Amino acid sequence: MQDTAFAAYIASARGKTPAEIATHLQVSIRTVRTYVKRVNAAMNGFAKIRLIRGHGYKLEIECRDQFAAWMRDTRIMSSTELPQTPHGRVTYLLNDLLMRSGWITLEELAGILFVSRTAICNDMKEVERALECFGLRLRRRPHYGICVVGSEMARRLCLASIIMEAYGQTKQGSSFFLGADEAPAEGEPKLSMIASCVGEVLERYRFQINSVSYQNLLVHIAVALMRIKESCRVPMMPEDIAAIRGSREYPPACEIACNILTKIGVELPEEEIAYIAIHLAGKQTLSIEADDHGLVISDEVWGVVSEMLECVWKVFRFDFRNDIELRFNLARHIVPLAVRMRYKMRLKNPLLSDIQTRYPLAYSMATDASTILMDRYGSTLSADETGYIALAFALALERQKSAGSKKNILMVCASGAGSSRLLEYRCRQEFGAYIDKIISCDALNLSKVDFAEIDYVFTTVHIAETLPVPVLEMRYFLGSDEVEQVKKLLRTDRIDSDWVRRYFSRDLFFAHLSFDSKQEALDHLIDRVCERKTVEDRFRELVWKREMTAASAFGNSVAMPHPLEPASAETFVCVGVLDKPVPWDEFGHVVQVIFLSSFSADSGIELQGLYSRLADLLVSAHAITELVTDQRWETLENLLREQPDPPSFVDARGA
Repeated sequence: MQDTAFAAYIASARGKTPAEIATHLQVSIRTVRTYVKRVNAAMNGFAKIRLIRGHGYKLEIECRDQFAAWMRDTRIMSSTELPQTPHGRVTYLLNDLLMRSGWITLEELAGILFVSRTAICNDMKEVERALECFGLRLRRRPHYGICVVGSEMARRLCLASIIMEAYGQTKQGSSFFLGADEAPAEGEPKLSMIASCVGEVLERYRFQINSVSYQNLLVHIAVALMRIKESCRVPMMPEDIAAIRGSREYPPACEIACNILTKIGVELPEEEIAYIAIHLAGKQTLSIEADDHGLVISDEVWGVVSEMLECVWKVFRFDFRNDIELRFNLARHIVPLAVRMRYKMRLKNPLLSDIQTRYPLAYSMATDASTILMDRYGSTLSADETGYIALAFALALERQKSAGSKKNILMVCASGAGSSRLLEYRCRQEFGAYIDKIISCDALNLSKVDFAEIDYVFTTVHIAETLPVPVLEMRYFLGSDEVEQVKKLLRTDRIDSDWVRRYFSRDLFFAHLSFDSKQEALDHLIDRVCERKTVEDRFRELVWKREMTAASAFGNSVAMPHPLEPASAETFVCVGVLDKPVPWDEFGHVVQVIFLSSFSADSGIELQGLYSRLADLLVSAHAITELVTDQRWETLENLLREQPDPPSFVDARGA
């Protein structure tokens, strides 16, 4: 197999020099020459690889029929399928080892992929990390080699994950991508055939499932059919099958199995039908408007939701404990999520990046709340799943803002009560959803006003004196653009105009830190905070406890650790910038900028404004690169002030 693969590669890489081929395959020039010598010996009499001075290697075929037979008989995979990168090799190795029932040595794998044993050893570190995510491991035995150890269900989940990633990235029909319509393996059904067995059943049973989950379901069934063909079945205890037989997912799973028998000719045993039912239960997506017919929210799930909301209250001081709509949204999601966590099933979230960018506070809340799920169901929650939970919190935050933060307006006019009433009527008409009280006043009596309960001043005359609240100079007759601008303003919660100085300070900014580990870097910042701020004695413990349950990396080389519950008298952010990034979590994130945050017990809604302003900085590659390059307090301060403020008052008259 490896000889024909190398011959196919040389045929496609015409004119490549030994050095270029060695670099491409990540082997030495000497190894390339060894390959050439070995392949020429195998092709003796019908083809030969020659090195032409100034033109590189060339495959010369003397007898095309013999050459074609040699390629066909060894069932060569095409040159486009030869892994070209370390990531490609890891994908190939995962597929090979998961499908293999026996042992194989590292030397044999190196020969198959035309790389050195050192390269394979390095690849195996990534292979083992990927296997661990599904509860699988590599077993090593002297003189035999390696093999994958773990349950059949875990193997299938890992295989399906590989295929879904390959399908999403290239949609190419590779040798291991058995389900692709483009080029399925011989005797394997196309995904379109499986879809014909599944789609009509799900529609009739009114299963809510998004397109990504649907594609994932088809791939899982395709993998199951392939494994059944290899006599590898999912073992399941009789009591587990009995429990699944009583679920709402079992009848449609039976009908899908009947369709598979009729259209594909494969009879599924009862444990495989139960396996399909498990996937149906784990892949439902229940929207806010979903019909919950048949969905049972158990006392256990309701209790988990209560613990999640209590966790958010303790850490962030946002009280959602009586938010019935949020409770139901979380409970609806946790019913299928619990199945996915129990069986370590993966669900991709195509909106993850947008959720992290647009709703950083909601995502942070979801990350903390997910620790309850991990404790209850004994499985780590992925960033994709955390993103779905964040959507529920984002909706609750928006609902809380619109319902609980209506503004009080002081209306100042110079033309008498009539004009004031007219403007008040117009504002009620346009902005009624955002306004609680409107108080009228003329400019002469402005000094008598108590501003304790006033949020904004709307005025048709210029006010020379400084007032304790923002002032908008406006016309009697607002234009459509002005109406939209004021709506944006009223939808936004105010925080102090000098918010940077309130939450950040020079004495809590530390540049050019040099540490080799997350432990050292974070402990250094915690030490500095304890020296300079009034925090609880358990501050360090609470930060690390939160970090151990759910690491705080945002991506973009940024992390935002914080205590598991309020632990300081005030809200502040301590910033550390490292000269070199350090590994941060098991997902492979590295971090070079650390925003160590602490929230006071009465921080509440102010966090919404703080997170909103920080969001763009946290996800801006340009801004973080600038901070890492120019590690000065002034750089951070300027970057923070450059983040877009909530819509602000302007002189509507153009003055």
